[in-house]
Amino acid sequence: MSKVTAKYQITIPPEIRKGLRIKPGMEVDIAKKGEKFELIFNPVEELKKRWRGKYKGRKTADQYLEEIRGPI
Repeated sequence: MSKVTAKYQITIPPEIRKGLRIKPGMEVDIAKKGEKFELIFNPVEELKKRWRGKYKGRKTADQYLEEIRGPI
């Protein structure tokens, strides 16, 4: 069980953070689903942010696929 601080912050328990691979700085959202609330995050978007700019000047995935498959 988490406790709400004076600044309305909560701590996500370690077992949940590890299971969802949530890291400091990741953006999450909270949405209401009926009578419950859901923690929402997009790990794919986080991966894109982490890898963005690492392959500057190289082919994009689309360019590579077109090269090996030919134009569509």
